Amino acid sequence: MEIKTATLDEIPQIERLYQELFLEMSILQPKYIKPAKQVANFIRFTIIEDDSDILIATFENEVVGFLLIKETTTPPYTCLVEHKYAFIVDVIVGKHYQNKGIGSALLDEAKKWAAYRHLDYLELNVLTENKGAKSLYEKHGFKDTNQTMRLEF
Repeated sequence: MEIKTATLDEIPQIERLYQELFLEMSILQPKYIKPAKQVANFIRFTIIEDDSDILIATFENEVVGFLLIKETTTPPYTCLVEHKYAFIVDVIVGKHYQNKGIGSALLDEAKKWAAYRHLDYLELNVLTENKGAKSLYEKHGFKDTNQTMRLEF
C-alpha cells in the first residue's frame, strides 16, 4: 500500500469511492443523506487548489481509500481565538480494504500534511451512527469538542 497525493488521473477511482461513501452515509442516516455521485469538478478543484488535497491509498495501482483535507481558519467572531487548521472533509476506505490499517495510514499522512503547513490542529465531523469511524478517530487522538443537535418536526 502507498499513500500519496491524488492527481487528476485518479478522479474516476475517487468518484467510485465517493459513491460508496455516500451509500454508507445514506444507510446510517437515510432521512438526511441519499446515495449520490460526487461531481467530478469538485474533485478536480480540490486537487488543483493550493489549500486542499486528496490523499489516496493505493494498492496494486488501485485507489482503495482517500482523505480529502482542506486548510481553513476559524470564523471571524470576536470571541473566538483565531486559528489556521486542517479540516478533514471526507474519509473513505473501500469496503474490501477496511480494517487493514489504511484509515490509520491516511490519518497519519493528514497529520504530516497539517504539520508541514504549520497548522494548529486537525478537525473533522463524523456521523453519530458511524461507530467504526469514531473509534478510529479516537484511536488517533481526536476528541469530541462540539455536538450538533437537531429538533425534528
